[in-house]
Amino acid sequence: MTIKTSAARPGMYVHSVEGGWMASPFWRKHLVLASARDIAKLIEAGIGEIVIDTDKGVGPLVPASQPLSVAAAVELAGGARAVVEQSRGAMLRMFADARMGHAIDHRALAPLVDSITQSVARDRRALLTVTRLRSKDEYTWLHSVAVGALLIGFARHLGLTDTEVSDLGLAGLLHDIGKMAVPSAVLEKTGSLDPAELAVVRHHPEKGHALLLGGDVPDVVRDVCLHHHERVDGRGYPFGLAGDRLSLAARMSAVCDVYDAVTSQRPYKRPWTPGDALARMQSWHGHFDPELLAAFIDHIGIHPPGALVRLRSNRLALVLGTGGDDPTAPPVRAFFDIPTQARLPLTEVATDAAGDPILGSERGAYWFGMSWERMRTAVLTANSNDAPPPARAVGA
Repeated sequence: MTIKTSAARPGMYVHSVEGGWMASPFWRKHLVLASARDIAKLIEAGIGEIVIDTDKGVGPLVPASQPLSVAAAVELAGGARAVVEQSRGAMLRMFADARMGHAIDHRALAPLVDSITQSVARDRRALLTVTRLRSKDEYTWLHSVAVGALLIGFARHLGLTDTEVSDLGLAGLLHDIGKMAVPSAVLEKTGSLDPAELAVVRHHPEKGHALLLGGDVPDVVRDVCLHHHERVDGRGYPFGLAGDRLSLAARMSAVCDVYDAVTSQRPYKRPWTPGDALARMQSWHGHFDPELLAAFIDHIGIHPPGALVRLRSNRLALVLGTGGDDPTAPPVRAFFDIPTQARLPLTEVATDAAGDPILGSERGAYWFGMSWERMRTAVLTANSNDAPPPARAVGA
């Protein structure tokens, strides 16, 4: 499939580029676009079109100016609902076996992993929209389905292999299997947990890991089950592992698990909006791998207020609010031109398909060093007709 380079997104598999690979800024003949920076390199090299292979990577998004037809939307939603219904029996049987202490037959979940993968490939949002329609009694198993779907989509976005994608999907389905050893009265409690109850809950990763020790369960599934509540600063549980001692899969699952939990209706709290959730997650310094969280935000396509983003025009901008009917197209304030490394007059910009779409998130410290937080505050609080604050980019 040939697309405009400006319509590319992370996770796409580039088979060839306009002008041949001599014109490409990359030395490889084929590659997966790992980040918005890879896309920007192609644009800066003057490559107007690329050929992508949708069997090996993600496909283009449907532009906001070309919404799905009613029939197509119904078909996607119907397919997602069918996957949820398929998951109900499989997950409830799995959880019942775990409650009774029976061995876990992970192969029984293989058809469900395939169905979720296909659903995510068709539309990454449809399945998650359907899983939001959950009652308190369905939370545990539907949370596992949602985390499986998020991990599958995230893994595809990062360009992982098909086997890695499938294993991570299975890991998402089984990451909370240890909660079957927690009394229902504790899991469904509407108030705060007392210290003894909290201690019981915090043992569920180890309980789940023990359930998965038999058979040929992929190592990554056990890893995610045991470590999805660890933090990169070492303040998580059950072992307080930090940084490089946590695998890529464990760090990915921490992001997906929390994102689904805080955006879901729970017995004790109302759900956060996706934008609010991502903004709060970004503020929890030391909880998540910051690079992976940024990649997850690119994958979700919902950039929280205050985030730094790169626009298709190769301008840097700050997100001013939510996207209203389209959360992937929030209003932004552009302030810096990357190709010329020049400050710009502060300009309010629409980021829908008819305007200047967001390519992905950026790190302010990379571009502006120690002055970033001061500049960010100045851009957000200034009037749009003010001159931009003095600053010099230090990024390449």
